[in-house]
Amino acid sequence: MSNPYQQPQPQPNAYQPTQPAMQPMPPQPGYGYPQPPQPQPGYGYPQPAPVPGAPGGWPVPAPRNGNPGLALLQALVLALGLILVYGFITGAVVDFDSLIEEAMREGTEPEVAQLTWLGALLGGMIGLPVGRFAPGQPALYWLAGLLALGSVLLGETFATAVLASESTDGAKGALEYFSEDFGDCWDGWTTDAHGLTWLFVALAPAAAVFTGYLLGQTRRPA
Repeated sequence: MSNPYQQPQPQPNAYQPTQPAMQPMPPQPGYGYPQPPQPQPGYGYPQPAPVPGAPGGWPVPAPRNGNPGLALLQALVLALGLILVYGFITGAVVDFDSLIEEAMREGTEPEVAQLTWLGALLGGMIGLPVGRFAPGQPALYWLAGLLALGSVLLGETFATAVLASESTDGAKGALEYFSEDFGDCWDGWTTDAHGLTWLFVALAPAAAVFTGYLLGQTRRPA
């Protein structure tokens, strides 16, 4: 006879919770598993941003070092200074009194030896500061050439003024002749000028431009 107060025995496999199935672990990189492919540009992936550069796709040029203002100032000071130096050198080299005495004896006009062959040296000196302080700026090279040309022409004119002052034993200064009788001084040296003289004059701007280019190329920033 069964006991009415006896608790019922659990039936085997009744209401037994099912065990969850083991989920497979995702493959890890390494340990025999292949690496997942990396996304490549294109095929739906965005392109990497381009390196910033100048308009038109060209890279930004390297900044140039230099001081154009200082270069131009030094070239101008040299050009003005060489006018005076050229004139006084001519006055020191040429013995104008002897030339006048010889011309009077022979009944000819005195011929003054001109130092225009110094034009190349003057031009090179004027081109130096431009090539040094303004590398890679051709406009300043050509401007230095113009300054060199003016320096030689005015230097010859001032040299004539120096000789004229010496002929009067300094009664009138060279600067006075140069400023007050500029036209006469200009005519005085151009009258004696010949083909070779003008060739030497042309060497002055050529030397200035060449010196600027040569020195500017060697000092150009990379």
